[in-house]
Amino acid sequence: MSPAELEQRAERAVRRGELLVALEHFDAYLAQQPDDERVRQRMESVRALLQPSELVSRRRAEPEEPDPEHGTLSDAELGEMHASAGRFNDAAAAYERAYAANPKNELLRERLEELRALARPTTKADLGQAEKLAPVTAPGAGPAKVPPRSAKAVGASFAPMPSRKDPVKFLESLLDRVRALRRKG
Repeated sequence: MSPAELEQRAERAVRRGELLVALEHFDAYLAQQPDDERVRQRMESVRALLQPSELVSRRRAEPEEPDPEHGTLSDAELGEMHASAGRFNDAAAAYERAYAANPKNELLRERLEELRALARPTTKADLGQAEKLAPVTAPGAGPAKVPPRSAKAVGASFAPMPSRKDPVKFLESLLDRVRALRRKG
């Protein structure tokens, strides 16, 4: 098939929404015309429309070893490979590199946030800074000595909200309080 036919088929596949098929046609075109920068840029723009998981499934079924014939994988593709294997810390690290290279890509940012939520913490929790719970005492043993509470816990109120006759004024006062707290920092 000639390069012109391959390019036409790729563009038709893009219009039909068959982006993986279009990428295959672009790959075949670039195999014949490796120096055509215009088609290479078009291929990258089509690739940007795909979800990273679609690109990984395009590469190979087993995500453990990338296929050397396809060249190097992008950081997003590598991140999806790690995520599909349950290695969320490695996946988040790969997506951080991908997002750093392309900070305007909202899909990369959203996926990075998802992977960070799934990743295990890399450091141990600082239990010394944790809020102490009230000790449990046996019945009849007398009152338990409760440690002092933090400023955050003391300032929190879990009492039910008082009913107000004018809900608009009440909401405005709550919003004013929130704004004042935000200004404090």
